[in-house]
Amino acid sequence: MEIRTSSRRPLRRTIFAVAAVSSLLVLTGCGVVGSLAESFRHPARPFGQTSAPPAPDYAQPQAWMAFPGQGGLERSAPPGTAPIDERAAPADVFFIHPTSYLKNDVWNAAYDVDGPYNRPILLGQLSAFNGCCRLYAPHYRQASLDAQGKSAAAVQLAYSDVARAFRYYIEHENHGRPFIIASHSQGSRLAVELLQSEILGKPLQRQLVAAYVIGAYAPSNFGELGLPTCASARQTDCIISWNTSQTGRNGAFMLIHDTRYWWRGAEVKSGQLPAICVNPLTWTETDAAPASANAGSLPFPVAPFPAAATTLAALDPHLTGAVCRDRLLAVDVPKSPPGYRDTLSFVYGSFHRSDYGLFYAAIRANAIDRVAAWTAGQARAR
Repeated sequence: MEIRTSSRRPLRRTIFAVAAVSSLLVLTGCGVVGSLAESFRHPARPFGQTSAPPAPDYAQPQAWMAFPGQGGLERSAPPGTAPIDERAAPADVFFIHPTSYLKNDVWNAAYDVDGPYNRPILLGQLSAFNGCCRLYAPHYRQASLDAQGKSAAAVQLAYSDVARAFRYYIEHENHGRPFIIASHSQGSRLAVELLQSEILGKPLQRQLVAAYVIGAYAPSNFGELGLPTCASARQTDCIISWNTSQTGRNGAFMLIHDTRYWWRGAEVKSGQLPAICVNPLTWTETDAAPASANAGSLPFPVAPFPAAATTLAALDPHLTGAVCRDRLLAVDVPKSPPGYRDTLSFVYGSFHRSDYGLFYAAIRANAIDRVAAWTAGQARAR
């Protein structure tokens, strides 16, 4: 299925975005025809002639998708587990959410838009970290799906919010605590820049437990900047990334080939190195793992959504194994049980929507382990 000619890449990216929109809007009750129509809409004027939505004020609670003490959906946990008492949590997570606004009628969405993906993000992604940490996830003026490929300025507007939110968190909430950077999709594109601009090479890096930069391209030469790829389950001050794809399918290559990313102070459009791929069942780049090594997968959360933290669906044990192959994380997801396949997996073989869910138990356990390893390392250093 892979189209290698450069002239057709923009079309293929557009189709991928349409598939993403369709799969999510269908889940939230919108028809396929309506979702396709929304996907092909465009802003009425160029970015430079468009007024940006009002900026979030991170001193206000409405500027945060998740914040300690709110008891939101991110505090949900699978049966048999429980979120850590926030007052006793040894570390924090700063989470940059993926695209949740699924129309293309604007360059950047209002930060407080109630996108159909907001609740699945909290339930199916951020909750994986509530066993170890206090959770911080800012709203931001996210770039629309179409804008992410066409407007560097729209992406930079989104990044400016994320950077301000992180600075607010460090100044007012962190108090010298260890922290994890976690993200998905558009959020991971922004995390690549945040790590370089705000953390690496600065005293703050000593507090970094690890960076889970999932579902987007992360360059494999981060080690040049002092952030190596994680090579074991308890390594700290390192970066993790993967992009999940059905074994034998190559449509997800588009996520890691010829994509724009931030590197050493500027947006790079070509000449990229291979992407990082760390297997979340082995926490290495090279080792394969059978399905028996996968303790539990979380189906993609769907409506109706609860109003407050709840018990999540039971995890599906041993759903799929995984191995990094050609810089994609190859899996073999069965057709049953439901909750993992969508338009992207059908058309492209990409399990982008389930990058977190397929490995939910592994991520949850690993975040706890890495925080414990960071804490132990600090104790030895004293």
